[in-house]
Amino acid sequence: MRPALFLSFAALGYWPATAGSLPPLPRQDKPSLPDREPFGFGAAATGGGVPIENNTYVVDNMMDLRTVLKMNTPRTVYVQGEILGSQINETFAGDCQYYIDSSNVPAFNFTLYIMSLNATYTDAVKAAVAANQTFEGRNATEYLVLLNHQNGWRGTAQNVQKSWESIDAQGNLTLIGMDSTAYLHGVSLVFNSRSNIIIRNLRLSSPRDCFPAPETYPLSWNARYDAVSFVTTTNAWVDGNTFADSLAGPVAPDPFLWGWQVDRYDGLFDVEDGSDAITFSHNVVANHHKSLLWGGGEKEGPRDLGKMHFTVFGNRFANSSSRNPLMRFGTFYIANNVFSNYANRPPLYASEVGISHSRVGPVGRDVSDDEAETPYLPDFEYNLGIYNLSSVLVSGNYFDQTGQYPSDSTRIFTFQNLGSPAGPAAFCSPPDLPPSSVASRLAPLAQPPSALNGATINLTSSVFAAFAYHLGAKTDSIAGGLIEDCVKFDAQVMPRSFGTVDDVFAYVTENAGQGGGI
Repeated sequence: MRPALFLSFAALGYWPATAGSLPPLPRQDKPSLPDREPFGFGAAATGGGVPIENNTYVVDNMMDLRTVLKMNTPRTVYVQGEILGSQINETFAGDCQYYIDSSNVPAFNFTLYIMSLNATYTDAVKAAVAANQTFEGRNATEYLVLLNHQNGWRGTAQNVQKSWESIDAQGNLTLIGMDSTAYLHGVSLVFNSRSNIIIRNLRLSSPRDCFPAPETYPLSWNARYDAVSFVTTTNAWVDGNTFADSLAGPVAPDPFLWGWQVDRYDGLFDVEDGSDAITFSHNVVANHHKSLLWGGGEKEGPRDLGKMHFTVFGNRFANSSSRNPLMRFGTFYIANNVFSNYANRPPLYASEVGISHSRVGPVGRDVSDDEAETPYLPDFEYNLGIYNLSSVLVSGNYFDQTGQYPSDSTRIFTFQNLGSPAGPAAFCSPPDLPPSSVASRLAPLAQPPSALNGATINLTSSVFAAFAYHLGAKTDSIAGGLIEDCVKFDAQVMPRSFGTVDDVFAYVTENAGQGGGI
């Protein structure tokens, strides 16, 4: 293992992070990044510390990336170019068949796995066995045995894919993209019981699960991999990245057997199990279905309560169909973000807030009407999911919506498991409060108000209208499960303030994502 040669802040010469006799990379400029520092709940993150001799690396392949991310010493790692998660060695990248062939279950077949879960199909095979007949030209008895193995074999084959495309990363890490070509393509970074992480200026996409499990016909699947996963991980700043399945637009599910459509993606950035002190800022989250899941389920609740503090500032969500984010058990400050989406379904209930303002393209940029059409356009579900005992503060967010129903405000929020008035979820929107009732500690968050397509929107009225609808449509929550409560929120200073929500839109458009603000 050879470290980088540290020269100066102005210029760094790096060595690759592999053992062996590779020559040092040529001297090159340090990446140009916006002059930003950690703030909010993630303010204490220092990552790998100051880059010095022996702790700074450049990586341009999956093998080196795995090596440096698994180091347990403080380090700064620069990603150069595109790194494929499926890269096996210098000349070969794996695929789904390779993962099966290199497992100890080479007879596993994803199509047979789906067939094996269909009772009508397997009953027909059993009937052929009982009648001592063949089935689809096969020996029915042998075929039934093969089908019965598929469900158990799936996990084994999936674990092989995981061993190549997922990295169990250590903390005390600064991970930075060298330039706009830095792309972790189909790489899953897992931080489990880690601390002190900074991730900046990267494009990231999660691996496509070769072997997801079906949930609800025809579109709901349980895929395994997130682009970034925090489990019991603290003190992190994730800033200036682009999280997206594709920059060209949403990725359609794969057409499959019997009308199934296989969604091979899980989350982009999921956080659970008592993680804490995280700032998510200046990122683009685009062209994905289930983007940010923050907080575990009911059984993980005791580990999350009192932790899970997030600051969410200056991000742009573009064609992100849901979970922007989904929030459970923690405390979330959602300030000065832009949410750009298509609204192609009728409103859930009567609402007359907002006017049509602009159109957005695949990653949320302003485009012409002719450009705005994409071949595949999934239904938008919701932006902010307020779940189990969460405390959510919102301020100065811009909802930039187009489609057939650009003024629909009924899908900004959704809810689940708000079932206890003794422990309700709390909502606070300081801009909606009368000026005289805004506590001084929250005054910096009282301006500007949020807007839908340029028209001011009262998110307090919107959230409780949406919750009233939810109570009539679902049975998982009860009246009193969501309250307005600004008392429990402490002061928090954002990197900058804004005079109007149009200023928010302009700032986020310029500064969010990989290369933003440079």
